[in-house]
Amino acid sequence: MSTTMTDFSQPTAYRLSSHRRRAAPLPPSDTSAASRRYAFGLDGLRALAVTAVVVYHVDPDWLPGGFLGVDVFFGLSGYLITDLLLAERHRHGRVDLRGFWLRRARRLLPALGALVPTAIAAATVWHPHRLASGIDSLPSVATFTNNWWQIATNASYFANFGPPPLFLHLWTLSVEEQFYLLWPLLLLALLHFLPRRAVRVSAVLLCALVSITAMGLLYQPGDDPSRVYFGTDTHAFPLLGGAALALLRPSATLPPHRTTVSGTVAGAGGLALLAVLACTLSHDQDRLYPGGFVLAAVATGAAVFGAVQPRGPLPTLLGAPPLRWIGKRSYGIYLWHLPLISLATPDRMTPADAPLNAIAAAVASVGLAALSYRWLEQPIRRHGLLGSLHRLCRGFTPAARHRTKNILLTCTAACCSAAVGLVASCGLAAEQDRTDTAAAATQAQQPPAPLPGASPGHPPNTTPTPRQTVPPGKVSAIGDSVMTAAAPALKAKFPDIHVDAKIGRQLTAAPQEVNTLEKQGELGDTVVIGLGANGTGGVPDLQAAIDAIGPGRRIVLVTCHVPRSWQDSVNRAIGTVAARNRHVAVADWNKAITGHEVLLGDDGVHPGPEGGRLYADTIATALATLPAAGH
Repeated sequence: MSTTMTDFSQPTAYRLSSHRRRAAPLPPSDTSAASRRYAFGLDGLRALAVTAVVVYHVDPDWLPGGFLGVDVFFGLSGYLITDLLLAERHRHGRVDLRGFWLRRARRLLPALGALVPTAIAAATVWHPHRLASGIDSLPSVATFTNNWWQIATNASYFANFGPPPLFLHLWTLSVEEQFYLLWPLLLLALLHFLPRRAVRVSAVLLCALVSITAMGLLYQPGDDPSRVYFGTDTHAFPLLGGAALALLRPSATLPPHRTTVSGTVAGAGGLALLAVLACTLSHDQDRLYPGGFVLAAVATGAAVFGAVQPRGPLPTLLGAPPLRWIGKRSYGIYLWHLPLISLATPDRMTPADAPLNAIAAAVASVGLAALSYRWLEQPIRRHGLLGSLHRLCRGFTPAARHRTKNILLTCTAACCSAAVGLVASCGLAAEQDRTDTAAAATQAQQPPAPLPGASPGHPPNTTPTPRQTVPPGKVSAIGDSVMTAAAPALKAKFPDIHVDAKIGRQLTAAPQEVNTLEKQGELGDTVVIGLGANGTGGVPDLQAAIDAIGPGRRIVLVTCHVPRSWQDSVNRAIGTVAARNRHVAVADWNKAITGHEVLLGDDGVHPGPEGGRLYADTIATALATLPAAGH
């Protein structure tokens, strides 16, 4: 939903000299990178991983566990970076950290620097109302802390009802950059203080176990799992697993002239397991956290071990030219595909609702990635930014070959870059003006305009609800992201309300949340349950929640309004449960908002400020039909 993709193209240390004739196998302790062939199989593994992620973002139903491609990239990164650092230390007796970080910057920043302004410029032209979420994330993208920003803003990787945010997928780049910054220092400490290989591997695996445990402890069934998915602490174990594999079996210790049965079997088994997991797991299954992710990490390690073998059927298969071509450009494909899919998706639709648009965008991302790889990433990676500019300037000299072609290409690129920069700047400025205007309007505290089709103070399709009809007493509200969006209006409508709402929360979590509030002493005289937008749960879950609340309290169940197949079934379940229990009323949010979708956000699900007031008034209207608590 998600994949960085850090080092998607093969590091240069894997390119080996051609004079490795009959070289004797290296001893197990030797981590020299001398005379090793390029591991073409890893390119194929990258290609499969990025394809899985792209398919998942087009339509999760096509490949429910396609997001596990991110974990494959994490495992690849952990292995490759560790193997390169070990090889450099063996050759030179030291690791040039400055050079290492500079190479990573050359690898990752050029394509990212092209993507961000281009995506902002495109959104400015086609969908300016979608700029806000993308622009808000830019500081975290620039500082490689985007995953923690996503956590801090309660963003969801999985619960999206409209076009995905432009830069939602860049959380993976942040995780990998954090790994690149810290892991070389930790690795050097391990090499210095732990001379035995087995102890080093055990220490790394222990750290991976801590990360796995953190995922298991922080995951809450029924809640949106994005916190444990985004977190560096909870999602570091695939990286550490790859690092442990590199410490255990550095690439230079692999026999250069023969196929190892263990490598072939492990690689084939790992690929098969990854395929099964991608086809059978989905983000809302409890067995995924951490069990499914752990299996994916183990399978990735086995697949990497098989793909890096010098010879054998698996490296040959994964090294097929089409897979190699995609694998070398997988970083660019990953960067470009989600913004293009987002821009190609109509308002209030997900990519799955417009699959042809999403597929066309995914195909276009391959073309843009190829251009970026050829004209931007590779030149800067080989020659650096200044070196690339110098070589470009040399192309304008009279003696330069293809001088006219160079001038034409350079002028075209310069014009395109200037246009993109100008449009992106206009978009940023316009969005800042909108933000300032909205802030000024909020500070002015002007009375809200009347809702469409209603007289001032009265919502459409509902009974007028003056403030004095709101019963006194403490109100507890349990909900999902719809209630989160309406929380300001709820707090204004019910002065003594406790809102417990989380993005992505499912109806199945209702009984547990009721019990939790009861234990904390937060369960009020009135309980409002607004769940169902995320699709799972029904009559048994609602009845269990009502039984947990117990008699003597007023209960309001809020219907859901979501353009998904489960809307009607959830609302029928709400009606069925309300009919069985005298102290339960229905706040028909679906009926109240139908015909007034202009009050919703771009995704057609979450209410804006006016929609939030309608949401609160609908609950108040339903609550007024119930007797006082205790009767």
